[in-house]
Amino acid sequence: MKILFVAPKIPWPATDGARIAIYELVRHLAARGHRAALLGFGKPEAADELRARAGLIWARAIPHDTSTNYLGALAALLSPFPYTALKYRSGEMTAAIREAFNEERFDIVQLEGTHMAHYLGLSQGLGAHAVLRLHNVESLLAARFARTAVFPLNLYVQDQARRMRAFETRACRQADLCLAITPEDAQRVLQLAPDAVTAVSPAGVDLERYHPQLLSEEPGAVVFVGALDWPPNADAVRWFRAKVWTRIVQEEPTARWIVVGKSPPADILHWPEEDRNIEVTGYVDDVRPHLNRASVVVVPLRSGGGMRLKILEAMAAGKAVVSTPVGAEGIPARDGAEIVLANADRSFGVAVARLLREAPERKRIGKAARVWAEGFGWRRIAADLEAEYQTLLASGTR
Repeated sequence: MKILFVAPKIPWPATDGARIAIYELVRHLAARGHRAALLGFGKPEAADELRARAGLIWARAIPHDTSTNYLGALAALLSPFPYTALKYRSGEMTAAIREAFNEERFDIVQLEGTHMAHYLGLSQGLGAHAVLRLHNVESLLAARFARTAVFPLNLYVQDQARRMRAFETRACRQADLCLAITPEDAQRVLQLAPDAVTAVSPAGVDLERYHPQLLSEEPGAVVFVGALDWPPNADAVRWFRAKVWTRIVQEEPTARWIVVGKSPPADILHWPEEDRNIEVTGYVDDVRPHLNRASVVVVPLRSGGGMRLKILEAMAAGKAVVSTPVGAEGIPARDGAEIVLANADRSFGVAVARLLREAPERKRIGKAARVWAEGFGWRRIAADLEAEYQTLLASGTR
């Protein structure tokens, strides 16, 4: 098959969940013999590196500013589109897709994320089947975030959630195939657009890269991994520190919390000055050394959605994970068997402290987590998606 991926960013370096989810899928589909190419917003040197590492026929970077700014967010109120989608509307990308089809006739154009749905009609008009891969149901994320945001931000986010719901509904109706990361998100797509053609294509994990390193564990080490410029992650660690961390230290005085993730806000950067038991790393090239330090990995998300790749990576590394139900959404592991689920209340700290104390229980869960994660390798996921593509192509030509 000839597949053109259109992405909101060049997925290299693959250092966050969204980039990893695109990079690994593209890489494994190319390894299965498909002619795969990628267009994304970013820098040419990143595109060149991606092409070489992923085995693509080509990768091209489109210059376009997708950064968030307050003036842009306010100006978007004059547009029918939600701000987070409006940022990815680009004449340069439209021209690049047309140029790609002048060179080669692609069977499938896969748009990575709801924000890239602007290019559905163009792809179909050029004769390709348009696949929309929803990394999240963005309207749900916005609605959940609005519930935890403070006034007046919550009013703006509520408005954006309504706009995103309308945008997603149109996109899901238009796409030839909607790929959801989780079964829950697949059902939400059908609630938005009952006639949408949907399939579940989950996130995966590199089982060779992430594997148990038991001798690296540091007693009492609690680790959080996640980009801190994503509001749900920043909210999660702030809540954890304010409502949970002090109680854990009271029960386990040797406990140490390592917060790993790029772009920590100023208040979070100062936490180590206020509490010597907290370490904030900022951006790291490789999360594995910090993940391997963990006795317990925490995912205290109160909003968000989709499937957390960082949970899959922690489980593949044989770590005991404590997550809220929202954080573990789409992870079909069993509570108390391969993962521990706790609500965003006092029970979360109780669960973490118990695992810090009880090494045999912690190790039992970590071992079971690794076995469970072995069902989510990228090779299997790419093969399953290839079958979905074949079904789509067999359904008829455009």
